[in-house]
Amino acid sequence: MSEIDKNLKFYKQPVFINLLLLLFNTIFFIFKLIFGILTNSLAIQADAFDNMTDIVICITSFIGIYFAKKKPNEKFPYGFFKIENIISLIISLFIFFTAYIIINQSILDIITFINGNPKIVDFSLIAFFFLIISLLASLILALYLKLIAKQTNSPIIKSEAQEKMFDIFISLSVLVGFIFVLLKISILDSIIGLIIAILIIKGGYEIFLTSTKTLLDAVIDFDNRTELYNLIQNTPKVKEIETMEIRSYGRYIFLELEIYLSKNFPLSQIDNLKNKLSSDIKKKFPSIFKIIIIVKSQKKEITIIAIPLENNRGLDSNLSNHFGESPYFGIVEFQEGTLLKFEIIVNKFAHEEKRKGILVSDWLISKKIDKIYLKEPLKKGPSLIFNNNFVDVELSNFNYLNEIIN
Repeated sequence: MSEIDKNLKFYKQPVFINLLLLLFNTIFFIFKLIFGILTNSLAIQADAFDNMTDIVICITSFIGIYFAKKKPNEKFPYGFFKIENIISLIISLFIFFTAYIIINQSILDIITFINGNPKIVDFSLIAFFFLIISLLASLILALYLKLIAKQTNSPIIKSEAQEKMFDIFISLSVLVGFIFVLLKISILDSIIGLIIAILIIKGGYEIFLTSTKTLLDAVIDFDNRTELYNLIQNTPKVKEIETMEIRSYGRYIFLELEIYLSKNFPLSQIDNLKNKLSSDIKKKFPSIFKIIIIVKSQKKEITIIAIPLENNRGLDSNLSNHFGESPYFGIVEFQEGTLLKFEIIVNKFAHEEKRKGILVSDWLISKKIDKIYLKEPLKKGPSLIFNNNFVDVELSNFNYLNEIIN
């Protein structure tokens, strides 16, 4: 269980929700299968096996939660998460076989009906009331899952809520077909059974495909890939993203990054940067379970420097004695000592009444600066921001911008 899960109330935790789903689906499966056999209703039997696919998902989720607690070792550096995919793959084959039997029987019943020998389905008042109760229970469960998904913003619970709403549609179809048995239109039972079997195959195929992709280490489609890329790219000292691969291990998402940092970035600060970057990613994208970051030195060192300026006279501009109130800032970009880019920008926070030093610091951080030259020491707030974002602060006696550039 992740730290995020531990902070949730018990009725919002994945373990409790999966246990609830497992309990409901097991009860539905057993009784629907019994009533399906007793009444000779193929639709009710098919509905029972649809619940079985939900049982598979619950069981694999429990396996994933259990193995998530096991620490990786030398033989299994990525942990044991794929065990649930192996089990899902095996059971998906069983789901296909079950659906095949139902489809085969449905087609035989339809052919028999066409030949003038309709299948007899026995209407049972007890089975009818159970179908109504199971339908209402599924509706309450679906609404509960939708509420928890909204409160926790969990994509997993959200998908489970959508799946349960789909189950309600299937159960409603079975109930309608069972009512038609009273009207001696039993062929509808076989037709509904055939439709549900096809839907079961669809569910089994999704389980099979997801498991196979995961076992083959396929890179998954992450909905917020662009947003995630921008977050990493805009992190201070990250000069370039070489690779960004998102994989699924069990029900967990792993992110593997290779990034380039400045050549002059101190080795003692690398762990701090990796921890900060991991924390920012997990805060923004809680569905990402584990982050692996590989750091490399930039091939060609590019350094961006900021200097507070009193006026805008190009390279002859005077350095300002102030930081937050400085009218302008010079932004200079070097590559291994060679001037690449130079610009003077207006300080848009110079006239703010409060927190101007902190606002200017955050603004300069967004420019991805590596170093700032100042004539006076910073106050605590701006100093802390630069320190946390690995920006070097250097006090200087220079009076003109060209003295720093040259």
